[in-house]
Amino acid sequence: MNVLIIEDEGPAARRLIKLLSEVAPEAKVVGQIASVRAGEKWFEENPEPDLILSDIQLSDDLSFALFRKVQLNTPLIFTTAYDEYAIRAFEHNSIDYLLKPVAAEKLRDSLQKFKDRVVASATPAPDFDALLRSLKGKTYRQRFLVSSGYHLLPLACEEVAYCFADSGRTYLISRQGKNYQISDSLDQLEDELDPRLFFRANRQFLLSAEAVQKVEPWSHQKLKVIVSPNSDKDLIVSKLRATAFKAWLGH
Repeated sequence: MNVLIIEDEGPAARRLIKLLSEVAPEAKVVGQIASVRAGEKWFEENPEPDLILSDIQLSDDLSFALFRKVQLNTPLIFTTAYDEYAIRAFEHNSIDYLLKPVAAEKLRDSLQKFKDRVVASATPAPDFDALLRSLKGKTYRQRFLVSSGYHLLPLACEEVAYCFADSGRTYLISRQGKNYQISDSLDQLEDELDPRLFFRANRQFLLSAEAVQKVEPWSHQKLKVIVSPNSDKDLIVSKLRATAFKAWLGH
């Protein structure tokens, strides 16, 4: 049983590893992740584990943000010091949740639930978008204020085709093909914009569904996206993100 630990506190991660060796000696810890960004890189380079033990509050965001991006099918056991988080996570189809400090007996019980669930049937995937909204009290951005000559213009998010980063700057392309430089980073925009309408295709592009004209197969199971207005830069979706992208586009 390959187990991935997602935990940004060193002592808590070491405790989980120690407890696993005691209550489930057959378990092999294949990785330890402390942030959403590190998690994205790990899943690009490694196959999905059999089970994930995950804290909820990581160093750079909630772990739900990572799971939403990589579209995992792996069963989850959440660990948290915050009971309000734990209850909501549990209600959204995780195998179980453990309150810190994790007790050996509780971990043993959770692992047994995992084994029983895997034998009985597949676990439905949590709705990570719903979790993020509920835990952050999420309301999504509605408009931008962009500069046009000497004027500032309000631009509704529905009028945004895509945003891209280049040489440390971020640009917004409207559906009418106008180009505006904005101060927000793509990471900020990804967090502020409704994920039902916008998708982070790669490190350089965040695009709206309305901008997608067609999708072409690319090398190594990647995808090339043709957008309107046209971009002079290739918009490539990685193999890791391809499944999530197609699911988002067809939703």
